[in-house]
Amino acid sequence: MGSTRDEIDDKATGDDELIYTYNRELFYHFDKENGYTQKVDYQNPCNQVIIKQSWDAAEERLEEVKQMVILGKSSPIAYYMEKILMEVPMLAAYMEIPKWRVRRHLKSKVFKKLKPEVLAKYASIFEIPADQLTNQDYLK
Repeated sequence: MGSTRDEIDDKATGDDELIYTYNRELFYHFDKENGYTQKVDYQNPCNQVIIKQSWDAAEERLEEVKQMVILGKSSPIAYYMEKILMEVPMLAAYMEIPKWRVRRHLKSKVFKKLKPEVLAKYASIFEIPADQLTNQDYLK
């Protein structure tokens, strides 16, 4: 499903030296003699700033969702979705249920009434134990 924020943070070697500093990209160049050529190179500093700002914004969104869950305004599903950068359509596809049901499950009142089988399926998608999904102590 891709890297989570925790995996990215684990790969960091220092406060200012993050993993995206070392990501290489494939660049295409065009010249009249050779046409298109490919070159693998490191990201330029401008891209690094943009990527860092994007991760910072994602961290802020995650913290906002976490507070909403703690206050009981949203279900833990919303937190774990945000944590792995998943959106409703993708989660609905993994759950094999309609999107409207996933949106319903994001409500705290509805989440509390979910059957253990449904919670277990969500937990397996988020790759966490089922009890972690229902225990808010993991969020604190």
